[in-house]
Amino acid sequence: MLKRLLLYISAVMLFSPSAARAAVDFIYPSPSSAVTTPGHLVFRLNQTEISSIRITHNGLAGDPVDVGSPEYRKLFQDFFIAQSLWDPGVNRIVVDLFNGAQKIESANLAVFYAPEDVNLKVLPEYLPVSLHRPEKERLCQSCHVMNPTPAQMNSSVEKSNPCYICHKKMLAVKYVHGPAGTYSCGYCHASKGSPKHAVPKRGAELCYECHADMAVQIKKKKFVHGPVEAGMCGACHDPHGSQNESQLLKPINELCLSCHGHIRNQKHVVRASGGEGHPLSGKNDPSKKSSGRQMSCISCHGPHGGEVRYFFTNNADDRMSLCQMCHDK
Repeated sequence: MLKRLLLYISAVMLFSPSAARAAVDFIYPSPSSAVTTPGHLVFRLNQTEISSIRITHNGLAGDPVDVGSPEYRKLFQDFFIAQSLWDPGVNRIVVDLFNGAQKIESANLAVFYAPEDVNLKVLPEYLPVSLHRPEKERLCQSCHVMNPTPAQMNSSVEKSNPCYICHKKMLAVKYVHGPAGTYSCGYCHASKGSPKHAVPKRGAELCYECHADMAVQIKKKKFVHGPVEAGMCGACHDPHGSQNESQLLKPINELCLSCHGHIRNQKHVVRASGGEGHPLSGKNDPSKKSSGRQMSCISCHGPHGGEVRYFFTNNADDRMSLCQMCHDK
């Protein structure tokens, strides 16, 4: 079994060899492309004499995979599909093809992985890629529904929803966004358009269609947090789900400090007798005793905005009154 790539079972298409073609056609991701989610590694084998392949990922070689047996060809024929485990940054893939013990050829692929929850700038030589393009979808349509109807995109039955079959990994998280959890893909994604299956609206314009109550709350606030005012819901929330409450991209403090990093290197608010600043974590939040929640940035600051500068949760200008929420002395 591969150490870096897990074989993902999926039926594929008929073999059609061509002497002019390379031994491997990389279908997804494309060579020199950039991706933001793990997804899959999909390529096509164009030589009948291949008995096994070996994939090396960033210098780490996996075990050989038997792709020449009748059993494999019956299931996969000339395709290889694997669940990818990319490293952030540049990923270099080498596919070695063997006929018995003899290596026939090697194929190379470079992919840049920039997860949405990591501040990583994509190098200019790597371009965004989408599998949902006509020339690529034609290779999948014998086994997959590549042009689902709105009803199919909103089917709450796993086997009936064609989106779920390939994208179910994004739901393997602790906190799943409601529409994603009910496989209601068509609530946000269009069945047509360019690029295909893109969301027809972006940011708050789309989110407020369901979260109208939040739109009302935001309008009432005197001071609004910058990303919220700009309608950038995706700057903090994952639209499908995450391991963090409220589908946050990172744990609360990590998320806040990814923009307000200067707070890491200074005493926050006050200097205690021991020289340390106000705790930002590691202690129970006295204002939320019943919930058992720990201290975090949102213990004192509203993440969306407030009635006063710095978005104090008690909406009072007097900073001492904020302190007295917990320090009743």
